Amino acid sequence: MLIVHRPKQIGIPSAITIGNFDGVHAGHAVVLRRLVALAKQQHLTPTVVTFAPNPKAYFAHKRGVPAPTQIMPLRDKVATMKALGVEQVVVLPFDSHLASMSAEAFVSDILIERLNAKLLLVGDDFRFGAQRKGDFALLQSLQSRYGYVLENLHSVEQNGVRISSSAIREHLASGEVAQAIQMLGHPLTLSGHVIHGEKLGRTIGVPTINIKMPERLALQGIYAASVQLQSAPEKTIQGAASIGVRPSVKTNGQCWCEVHLFDFNQEIYGQIACVTLHQKIRDEAKFDDFDELLNAIQNDMAQCRAFFAQK
Repeated sequence: MLIVHRPKQIGIPSAITIGNFDGVHAGHAVVLRRLVALAKQQHLTPTVVTFAPNPKAYFAHKRGVPAPTQIMPLRDKVATMKALGVEQVVVLPFDSHLASMSAEAFVSDILIERLNAKLLLVGDDFRFGAQRKGDFALLQSLQSRYGYVLENLHSVEQNGVRISSSAIREHLASGEVAQAIQMLGHPLTLSGHVIHGEKLGRTIGVPTINIKMPERLALQGIYAASVQLQSAPEKTIQGAASIGVRPSVKTNGQCWCEVHLFDFNQEIYGQIACVTLHQKIRDEAKFDDFDELLNAIQNDMAQCRAFFAQK
C-alpha cells in the first residue's frame, strides 16, 4: 500500500473516497468495498483521502475545547483499509491552509491536479471545504468541468440503527465492547511499537509492554486482551491491558496502552504489538495507597484470566 502525506502531483488515475473513517466500521467497509470494486472495473487506484488531525480536533483546539475522542490510531486505520483492498491512503495535514481552502479549490487543486481523480464516492452527509460549504450538489456541478464520475453512497444501518463512529464511541464510553465490535464489523484492536517505559510494573511483579497511544482515545480502562507480536503473528498471548493516562503515576497526560502478558517473559522492545480488546473489566482509577493499587491489579488479572477460561 502507498501512503502519501503531502501529495504534489500523482499521475495514477484514482478512484477516491474522502473522510475521517474513524474505526473503519462496517458502514465504512461497504463504502470501501464499493470503491475497490469500481476501481478494479475501471483500472483505477482505489484511494482514501483522510486527514491528520481530524478537522473536528483541529477546530476544537482553536476554540479551546476538548477534542472528540478517536477509536483507533492511524496505523490501525490504514491496516484495516488495506485489508479491504484500498491501495493508496492520502493523509492530508489539516492546518490553517487546508481549513481556509474553498470547496472548489479542494476539488481542483487536491483531487484533480494532485490525485488525478476519475471517480468520486462520497457519503450522503459529506461536507468539505472552508465553512463546510462543499457538498454532493457542488461535486455534481463540477463534474462536466473536471470529467470525473460521481456516486452517492447512503448510510448503512444495522438492526435499524445507523452505523456511525459516534455511536461506536458512545458504546466504548459505556464499556459496551461487544456492541462496539458488532458495529465495527472487525476486532477492536490497537497497535504500535513496544517501547521502554518506567518499568514500575516489574517492581511489583507485573511487567507490562508499553505502547504510546494518541491523545483523546475513545478507550480507557482495564480490558481482557490478547496480543500478537510482529515476530510470531500466528501466536496469541492472553493478558490484561490498561489504557489511559495512568492517574496513579505522575505523568504528562500521555495516553498509554500497557499490557501484562500472562505466562510470558521475553524482551520484545521495538517490535510491533497488536492488542485485541475483548471485554472491559473496569474504568481507569486513581489509587493513593500502594496496597490498594496492587490489590486492584491482582483482581484485574484474575478477572481477565477468568474471562479467557470461559472461552
